[in-house]
Amino acid sequence: MRITGLIVLGVWLGACSATPMFPPAVTKDVEANTFDAKAWEQEAYQLSRTTFVPHKVELAGEIIRVIHQSERLVILAEERPLDTRLASSPTSDQQDGAPWFAVTFQGPVEPRMLQAGNRLFVIGTTYQAGPEMFGGAPRMLPHLRAQCLHIWDTEGVKNKYWISNSGSVQYPPEERTICLEAKPSGSSPVGSDDEKTVSGGS
Repeated sequence: MRITGLIVLGVWLGACSATPMFPPAVTKDVEANTFDAKAWEQEAYQLSRTTFVPHKVELAGEIIRVIHQSERLVILAEERPLDTRLASSPTSDQQDGAPWFAVTFQGPVEPRMLQAGNRLFVIGTTYQAGPEMFGGAPRMLPHLRAQCLHIWDTEGVKNKYWISNSGSVQYPPEERTICLEAKPSGSSPVGSDDEKTVSGGS
């Protein structure tokens, strides 16, 4: 894996509200509110002879655990609503029975942004389910190969307030957007793990 030209920009919540979170080229043809993550998780536990059909999706989640492998990160996450207001709040929005999924990403991310409890939005392509270790035992999870991540460091501002005329106010979490660089046409086959990495921020 080659990692080139990584740029990570930190922004405070609301600093770039008019700027899209992800580049338009990345969000093109994305299934966001139409994708059924619960059904996707259930498929991971069922053997099927049907041909696997990948989907380009946008999902939101809370980081449960991060596994560092030689050429990639594996982020285990529990689904959360695709709502930036909820994602940027340290307040828990956990839902009973929310599906779990694994996000693979081939680029460096600051360790503090990968704390368990931090929130993320991810755009990527679904691929075959596989086992990931959690709690000392393997758990079969659906997988998403990430093209872009947007992470809120909500754990970093827990119980941190400043005083205003209207009372105490929660500090906004710092954010990061990290994207893979688009590969030149024909540079490698679809599904290859040899991806260059470039990141940008909103």
